[in-house]
Amino acid sequence: MQQDSVPKTKHLVLLGGGHSHLAVLMHFAKNPLPGLAITLISRDIETPYSGSLPAAIRGDIAEEEMHIDLRPLAQMARVRIIRAQVKRIDAANKQIFCNGRPPISFDILSINIGSSPASVAIEGAKDFALPIKPITSFIIQWRSMIERARATHSEGRAHSISIVGGGPASVELALAIHTRLLREFRLDANNALAPKITLISRSAALLSDHCVAAQAAVAKALSERSIQVLLQTTVCGVHADRVEYLDKQAPEAIQILHANDTIIATGSSAPIWLQETGIALTESGFICVNESLQSVSHPWIFAAGDIASIDKHPRPKSGVYAVRQGPPLAENLRRYAANTKLKRHVPQKYALALISVSASNAIASRKQRSFQGRWVALWKNWIDRRFVAKYQNIPAPKEAKENVIVFSQRPGLRKNKPVIRCSGCGAKVGADALRNVLAQLTPCTHADILSQHPETEDASIIQINEGRLLLQSVDHFRAFINDPFVFAKIATIHCLSDVHAMGAIPHSALAIVSVPYATDTIMQSTLLEIMSGCTRTLNEHNTALIGGHSSEANELSFGLSVNAFIDPAKILRKSTALAGDYLILCKPLGTGTLFAADMRYQAKQRWIEDALTHMQISNQKASQCFVKFDASACTDITGFGLIGHLREMIEPQGLSATLLLGAIPYIDGAIETVKKGYLSSLHEENLNNAAPLGVTQTQLADPRVQLLFDPQTAGGLLAAIPKESIDACLTALRAAGYAHAACIGELDDASSAAGARIHLSRAKAFY
Repeated sequence: MQQDSVPKTKHLVLLGGGHSHLAVLMHFAKNPLPGLAITLISRDIETPYSGSLPAAIRGDIAEEEMHIDLRPLAQMARVRIIRAQVKRIDAANKQIFCNGRPPISFDILSINIGSSPASVAIEGAKDFALPIKPITSFIIQWRSMIERARATHSEGRAHSISIVGGGPASVELALAIHTRLLREFRLDANNALAPKITLISRSAALLSDHCVAAQAAVAKALSERSIQVLLQTTVCGVHADRVEYLDKQAPEAIQILHANDTIIATGSSAPIWLQETGIALTESGFICVNESLQSVSHPWIFAAGDIASIDKHPRPKSGVYAVRQGPPLAENLRRYAANTKLKRHVPQKYALALISVSASNAIASRKQRSFQGRWVALWKNWIDRRFVAKYQNIPAPKEAKENVIVFSQRPGLRKNKPVIRCSGCGAKVGADALRNVLAQLTPCTHADILSQHPETEDASIIQINEGRLLLQSVDHFRAFINDPFVFAKIATIHCLSDVHAMGAIPHSALAIVSVPYATDTIMQSTLLEIMSGCTRTLNEHNTALIGGHSSEANELSFGLSVNAFIDPAKILRKSTALAGDYLILCKPLGTGTLFAADMRYQAKQRWIEDALTHMQISNQKASQCFVKFDASACTDITGFGLIGHLREMIEPQGLSATLLLGAIPYIDGAIETVKKGYLSSLHEENLNNAAPLGVTQTQLADPRVQLLFDPQTAGGLLAAIPKESIDACLTALRAAGYAHAACIGELDDASSAAGARIHLSRAKAFY
């Protein structure tokens, strides 16, 4: 992970990934403030742009086209990402509490978490209605709604949907859903099986805050689709199959409306937990801020978007205001961090509303004027696409464009040494260089040291007594992500893996940690996070933390020296593989290329999230499984890639291996990043294993083959298993949580005088 050279003196936390914070991230990406550490905490990292929701519901654009992935933008701004749900904010002591991790301290806090529909007063809404916000959750439930509509349609009945609310969002949603379901079932609006949609509003007219012309245009569009509108109507109850309401004509008689689904798109409400923070709120529960978007009660807290209400300048909850507040919010966060005077922001009194009727028709409404037509739809589409593209298309840094790795035709001849150097296990010294140096050393030996050559096994072996061996290993590397807590968990998993590869259960460990120099508060917070991640993971393995060493440094790094004890009869070695055995890999490949892309702002959040999930899976259960099923050899896949570590298995016994490219599992996105040339800085060194093992340049044109050389951090175990145990072993591994465990190859005696060879097959299975 690239580190700033200036020590951190203040910590800004951005809570939420709303529209205002997009502008903040872009501001600090283009104009970094030396000494300011920034963390983004958000439940959703792929954040939806609300303006594109009607087009996505209609099916005019893919859902992915309306989402902005915050990860590339955050990487460009060197902002730490924490995907989490906030449990509590201690505003006075400047701490944020999230589930499952240490408290996060801050000097400045900016809140842009949006709002939810005000449905608390409606009985049953929480259990049976679908709120339109948060939009991410709505989209997931919308997919299920389509499936329910299909089921209703297959039974020969019209699917009925009630939408509670009378603002622009409700109207757009009703029209978009109607269009989509007609398309799904290939119906016209007059067909008896056409969806029955009802809009329910307390107001005397839809779009009550807009001009009469806009109201009339909306009423006409709904009428043409036979969408029913109930005005001056209050919903008092929601059930699985109906809505209960009161209307003005009969205010005491509860009316019933049949509804297969109910959507809540009413006015906004703030989360209740804000009331426990001590931050000054409005009567409606929103954060009260001044004209600098600064809390009126806590000057170190800022807020924008739907969650904020500007004192003396109340405005409707609209994405337009959130977008407009982004630049002044960014500027004032910068000014507050630099101890300079803040700027005033007075929001515009009237905002332009562009209401989508269809792909080719939209209504523009502002003040007392309204326009409608195809040109408005084109205008809205242009605005929406431009906004999303601004934050979706993040360019790689200049040095990355010139240093995407290009491989030479002669393995080992370096054409292009990348300026951007990887961290994690991708920062290892190359295998050839390591072997050359070790060959020139003559360390003293002792009779009880059974592993005289450090490279022969994953951990050193020391004889304690006749029935007991001590295994020791050490690993340490620079952080590849800027979240100390998650990094420490993964680094701990990685460090324990060396003894897991030998069939042992770790006993104790000493930590080695370097923390970037910063203020005492920031350094202490960083150290707490990294040691909390380490200790939690060690405790899960019943492994004692018995000491360690800490230091200041330019970069965050962490490692462990691990001890384990084992019976000599149960030890697994990597150099004892047998011909005829099959190879099982318990985790997918791809961490090297994915984090190389991430350093260049070209990795998607879901790819990195998938990689981090696999990296946090311990190899301990896999190790025990391989011992149970009589593995003849085992190693873990780390910096030298699958090919490099497989070479260490087959060469001592003079074996060859056949690998099935179709059976080898890869992390989501890894093949795509390899195709684009985003490879770890250790990757080319690993390619030095290609020619000696018979892997040709033609084969290297296949991205799946390139991934065999990809350096892994916290990779899986690779074991040689007898053929008769393969099925049972795979079943046990998958039951233990290794969903991607696969039989990927077969071992045989070397078939040529040239020695060990690796043969690549495009088959997906041996049997």
